[in-house]
Amino acid sequence: MRALRTLVKTVRLADKLSVAKVYTTGKHRFEAEIWAKGKKFGTLVAKGKPAHGQNNGLHVTLHPNGRVTSWVERAEPKPKPQPVAKRVLVVTRTLADDASTAKVYKLGPNHYEADIYADGTKLDTLVAKGRSACGQDNGLHVALQPDGQLTSWVDDAPKTETANDTSDTVTPAEPTVVVRTN
Repeated sequence: MRALRTLVKTVRLADKLSVAKVYTTGKHRFEAEIWAKGKKFGTLVAKGKPAHGQNNGLHVTLHPNGRVTSWVERAEPKPKPQPVAKRVLVVTRTLADDASTAKVYKLGPNHYEADIYADGTKLDTLVAKGRSACGQDNGLHVALQPDGQLTSWVDDAPKTETANDTSDTVTPAEPTVVVRTN
């Protein structure tokens, strides 16, 4: 059997729109119904300790003695939308392997992008914004500078052994270190 609820008070909340209808349901037992614009948003129940609730930045606390406190969060200012940088095509170049191409775009001062294509398929985009960007694919190396200059080169072809080669030692190729920045 549920205890008899008795309306104790109605409290205007911090958002100036909502109210809390506070009921007593027994010794050190209170309920607060949260209402706004004629619609019930929820109920807080305090049985010997505070009950807390929050909706859209409105915080409400019902204390064990029936007291209601509320506050509204300060909304953080929305960041101003950054203008979308327009990509302006500067140049299309054939790369060192004579099969791949790069389309270089200017987005702003010291900010360029290069789309790298092989056989008509886009492989990657290099972004040089204040510093150089590098990439490599199957021995083709491409570097884009922040001023928009594009350079490319191909690794030396690996040496193949011939029937006349009597050398027992094989020297491994130097490892290539590629640093890519975005």
